[in-house]
Amino acid sequence: MGAKGYSRNDWQRHYDENDLGWDLGQVAPPFVKLLESNIIIPGKTLVPGCGRGHEVIYLAENGFSVTAVDYSLGAVDYLRQAAQQRKLDCEILHIDFFDLNSSYDGVFDLLIEQTFFCAISPDQRNLYVATVARILRKGGIFVGLFYNTGQEGGPPFNTTQEDIIKHFSELFKIRNLSKVKNSAKQRKDKEILGVFVKK
Repeated sequence: MGAKGYSRNDWQRHYDENDLGWDLGQVAPPFVKLLESNIIIPGKTLVPGCGRGHEVIYLAENGFSVTAVDYSLGAVDYLRQAAQQRKLDCEILHIDFFDLNSSYDGVFDLLIEQTFFCAISPDQRNLYVATVARILRKGGIFVGLFYNTGQEGGPPFNTTQEDIIKHFSELFKIRNLSKVKNSAKQRKDKEILGVFVKK
């Protein structure tokens, strides 16, 4: 795919074929620690590129008011069913994250993502950061679990600490940016956790 990233159909095919190599089957362990440490606290939260929504379910069960976004119908259908079974009240949007309209501007206290930044085309990274900044309130928190694959091509596209600082530092204060010690086994030594505050 080169640097162009996947189309909507490419992602949907992964759901149709149940080829979900990125799906951990659980909430990413670093997020659990953030909640247990009170670094993130319940509030209006958006999860972009939510996939099957393990983070969405976890946050909703812990008192967060969650909006989930994915443009793959397979992801959205799975998450809607999972939320319904657990009787969780989440807003689940089947749209492209970049198409969130102005009614979402400045609405969210928290945006939490894992491997979404690395899944989109590197050409879209500036637009991604601008969109995140647009929908977070001033002082809102961005939490990102970035994937340092060390490989060319993608998705996932390699993401380094330098990439992250370059893209986020203008609009966000970097509170923490560090290699993750408690990654899921398949991502051991390849994850970087960022906690940023919107300026």
